[in-house]
Amino acid sequence: MHDEITLQINLSPGDISYAMFTVPALIKKHNFIKKRLLIVDCTKPQKTKIVDPKKRFPEPHFQEKVEKIKEIAEHFKSEGLVSDVFYLTPKHPIIDKLSKKYLNSWYAHTHDYGGCANMSYWAFLELPKTKYVLHFDGDMLMYQNQNYSWVEEGISCLEKNANAIAVVPSLCPNLDDIIVSNDQWAETKNYTHYWEDGFFSTRCMLIDKERLIRFLPLMKGKILVETLAVRLLNRGYPRSPEIVMTHSVGGNGGTRLILKNQNAFLLHPLTKPTEYINLLPQIIHCIDNNNIPNEQFGYENIMLDAWVKYLAH
Repeated sequence: MHDEITLQINLSPGDISYAMFTVPALIKKHNFIKKRLLIVDCTKPQKTKIVDPKKRFPEPHFQEKVEKIKEIAEHFKSEGLVSDVFYLTPKHPIIDKLSKKYLNSWYAHTHDYGGCANMSYWAFLELPKTKYVLHFDGDMLMYQNQNYSWVEEGISCLEKNANAIAVVPSLCPNLDDIIVSNDQWAETKNYTHYWEDGFFSTRCMLIDKERLIRFLPLMKGKILVETLAVRLLNRGYPRSPEIVMTHSVGGNGGTRLILKNQNAFLLHPLTKPTEYINLLPQIIHCIDNNNIPNEQFGYENIMLDAWVKYLAH
């Protein structure tokens, strides 16, 4: 089974301040997976109604950050932490291929309306040749008991649920009352070992590529109509991969499973101020040992103030 999984992590120039901490930590928890791919997005967001790349990503600073994230990626490869690195560069021929396969050639922008990644997410589905792809954004944090594999439980649950396209570990640490997450907004169905919903977060997913095929191309039906409308109104265009997948897969019967097992859970920083970066090695160490501030229980997004107080004692 392990040969049928690719561990894939997305990086961009915005990750240079913490990738050296987060990527090895994620790989360590999944070191039984031998196919490990880094996708490094070296493209600059295009201009949208709310993003001016000349101001937000000025040169030569942006290219300097691109070179730095490349150095980090090559370091990971030289150390054997990853087996492959793919650099998504402007005008790379794969962009048109991804646009055609996943978006029905309706647009080929590298980023969404808010300046977040677009094409690098479709690339993580396309490049691995395995049945399963385990994807993480480069800023994700995770706890996993050393005697437990959430991936194995997740695949077992997928195999028993024909509608499920993807599975994730618990979205947050829990105490006595097991909840999805106080940060979760999507409606869920409650089952014995997992919740089920139709939301597809690009932060993390273990996805069955073979099951995804029947939904391709994703840009059709209601999401296509919505996309054409926002393009005409110049509001919220291009759509994000999360929106596209949630409407096209979740809106047509495909589901995501969220495991309840507290032997593994995710955490995610919504913002990354200097204080967070400085504390990150300590935060990762605490998470690895399942030492969590009380205020963090029930929330997937990092409660930085709680961590500051927790680590001060």
